[in-house]
Amino acid sequence: MKKNLTPIASAVAMLMLSVSAQAQQADTSQTAAPTAPAVEQVIVTGVRASLQQSLTQKRDSESIVEVITAEDIGKMPDKNVADSLSRVAGVTTTSAGAAEGSFGENEHVQLRGLAAQYTLTTLNGHSVSSGDWYSVNMAEGSRSVSYTLLPSDIVGEIVVHKSSQADLIEGGMAGTVDIDTRKPLSYPDKLTVVANGEADYGSAAKKVDPNLSALMNWKNDDNTFGITAQVFYQKRDLMRAGSEGVWWNAAPANQAIPALNGTQVSYLSGAVLFQQTRTREGGYLEAEWKPRNDMAFGLSFFDSSLEAANYNTNYMADTINTFSGTKANGNTPVAPSSYTLNGNTVTAANFAPNAFGGNNTGAYSVIEDVAIRPDAKTYSRFLNVDGKWVVDKDLTLTSKLGRTEGGGKTTDVGFEVGSGYVGVGYSQASNGIFQLNVPNGGTFVPNGYGIGGWGDYNVSADSENYGQVDGKWKLNSEMVPSLQFGLRATQHERSQNVTDVSTAAAGTASDSIIPASAIGNYPSGYYGNLPTNPTPGYLPFKISNSYVESWLGQYGTFNKPSAQSSFNIKESTEAGYFMANLAPTDKITGNVGIRIVGTSEDIFAYLPGGAPEYKDSFTDVLPSLNLRFDLAPSLVGRVALNRGMSRPDFGQLAGISISDLQQTGVGSNPNLAPVRSNNLDGTLEWYFAPKSVLALNVFASDLQGVISYGKSTVNYTDQSAGGVIKPYVMSTPANVDGKLSGVDLAYQQGFALGFGVLANYTYTDGRQTTQMATGTCNGTATQDCSLYGTSKNAYNVGVYFENDKFSTNLSYTYRNTYKLANSGGVDYFQSGNGSLNLSANYTYSKNLTFTFSGQNLTDPLLTTYQTNTTEIHGVYKNGMMLYAGARVKF
Repeated sequence: MKKNLTPIASAVAMLMLSVSAQAQQADTSQTAAPTAPAVEQVIVTGVRASLQQSLTQKRDSESIVEVITAEDIGKMPDKNVADSLSRVAGVTTTSAGAAEGSFGENEHVQLRGLAAQYTLTTLNGHSVSSGDWYSVNMAEGSRSVSYTLLPSDIVGEIVVHKSSQADLIEGGMAGTVDIDTRKPLSYPDKLTVVANGEADYGSAAKKVDPNLSALMNWKNDDNTFGITAQVFYQKRDLMRAGSEGVWWNAAPANQAIPALNGTQVSYLSGAVLFQQTRTREGGYLEAEWKPRNDMAFGLSFFDSSLEAANYNTNYMADTINTFSGTKANGNTPVAPSSYTLNGNTVTAANFAPNAFGGNNTGAYSVIEDVAIRPDAKTYSRFLNVDGKWVVDKDLTLTSKLGRTEGGGKTTDVGFEVGSGYVGVGYSQASNGIFQLNVPNGGTFVPNGYGIGGWGDYNVSADSENYGQVDGKWKLNSEMVPSLQFGLRATQHERSQNVTDVSTAAAGTASDSIIPASAIGNYPSGYYGNLPTNPTPGYLPFKISNSYVESWLGQYGTFNKPSAQSSFNIKESTEAGYFMANLAPTDKITGNVGIRIVGTSEDIFAYLPGGAPEYKDSFTDVLPSLNLRFDLAPSLVGRVALNRGMSRPDFGQLAGISISDLQQTGVGSNPNLAPVRSNNLDGTLEWYFAPKSVLALNVFASDLQGVISYGKSTVNYTDQSAGGVIKPYVMSTPANVDGKLSGVDLAYQQGFALGFGVLANYTYTDGRQTTQMATGTCNGTATQDCSLYGTSKNAYNVGVYFENDKFSTNLSYTYRNTYKLANSGGVDYFQSGNGSLNLSANYTYSKNLTFTFSGQNLTDPLLTTYQTNTTEIHGVYKNGMMLYAGARVKF
């Protein structure tokens, strides 16, 4: 058992003893106050009203929060919850889970400039499971909720907790995002019906798809029972153009040109065509019952699934043979006819058609991979029961009991062919895009390569049973008006099961089985809005997706359980807290509390050189102090001091993700400890006018055990080589220490005639302070010690206008370069990029509103690179999305 008691815990514990003593001295014999008369509820709608509601809740909060309120019932101005959060000060988002590039939809949320795994997401105060549709992300086993499963239609408000307090669920070291739905009895009318219908258009896929949602709320005349039912169906076709440096490698020492020995060369440079259809559908059901004035119950159910069939073709200029040689010529490299060297990186190299002296046996100009995932799917669901009992005028008890499930599945199979040598080359444009030089590259030239076939079937499952009870005890004390306390327990399980495919010899021995009808070309203009054409002068040949599916059905069998890629983790937690709400003066309020949580882990996994099972347990003491100061009628100051914790991702404890081609990957470490942080925040908020605020937030964190990566060589099974055991260069997660500091600036103001502006800026400096012998933070001149997920600069700026008939909102969001991931001991970075979004509404009548919105309007060039900006990993364009429709409410 590992116990962590910090100086912060000791200091807050002393304060807690003082508070408890005062509470015991309080006289609780005061008679009950008369019941206030019922007040008719007034619901305000519109952009300006929602902004005012959000600012009011932010101002009144005892801790540091940001609040987003829906403009109207069932209506947010975005397509998923992460879209809305992307504009909040101190919040950044990512649109992919690993180093696979962006797919143009916000997917994960980050707070305090830290990676998404350190942000906890809850829904109505309880945990929610989710999954992934991409096998690499499944192996990562992230605890971060995938927001692609959370449509904005279900939202009443979102509360971002930037500072912690004892009654919040532990796990969000960086902060907590709580998504709240409207309660059935909070609706003003007995019956409310809202229907939204939109058509969306993707400029890259050039397809029109439907987006439909409907909400109905009914409650009885006595306002004691109500029910909300909501359904949604949203379809989106994607086509992403890209250019990839699939395999950077050190040139062999026996190069034909000595100047290239040891330089980084692109063995495979690809022109990529990614196609996907995303269909999100599901519903939300909630019932609320108040059988007595002192008792209430709630039942809620949510089910969301995302069908995500996708196909990725990578047409790659193959310089492996030319840089390294072939068996036919004694593995002797050949000299490029021209090349460009930028530092230690070969950014251009071209080889003549006669480079091998006419003996082209075993040499290829193009390797084409067609990856198919026709059944990719992810889902999230939960069933939750709430209870509330007002025991007497002083004591109120609440409870939650429920289960949440999430997961994903996908067939992930690669089909590979090689086109005979006709000369080859690549060059990088200034924007990083590879231009491929393959003479007559639109024609497939069989040359004895056969067919490469590999892949697997992945199933991941995540579930949690949870239960908690909370209490609030009002005191007859001006300094300590109330105490809060509670207990919570969970049983969590995460599993990953992988079955490798076997391909019959008849399906791989010769590419002559591919019919001519299955060999076509990339579509005209496939590169979309990429500023540089990856294959100038020709359209790459392409093996059709449908043929690859039929080939798999005829020759592939999933019959080899992969022990090295599968795992099961069982995790149980028990937590308790005590918190005192403070009001030492009329101008100072806040809370002080302590949360104690125990975590037990039982890990079953295949880890080379290790045991099949690993057990561990941890106890964390998490104190918190939040103080709010009314410095002037319009000026609020806050100070927050707390200790936070997050548990490692499940994949970091037991998963692996490997590339057989490069023989590299990402491993795991079952001995990882939770990540802890001591956090200090200070804010000033000036509410200088209605719907207006100018706010400054300064924050600092001391990080203990934050996840970084070392580098090691581990033996794994090479599936592409028929199950041969080979050494792989792996990234291995490890706990290290770090520092984080930063500042948020936020400005919001409403002007005359319905105009307004919103802007914020965040600066974050995150550093790993522990140097590792084999990691990228290793004490060398070229080390990189920045924290994963930290952008130094991020900002949002937006303007809005609203009158009785028309409203519009235009916003631009930007974050600069950050370290995205690590694989094979190499860091991957996401370059800086921004997104311009627009929403507009025209109210035709009180029952009918016409809507229009556009996302990703600037369609930024999204670039990932490894090690340095010359080693481009990927450059992508997703296109913009346009939505138009109508909203009916009665």
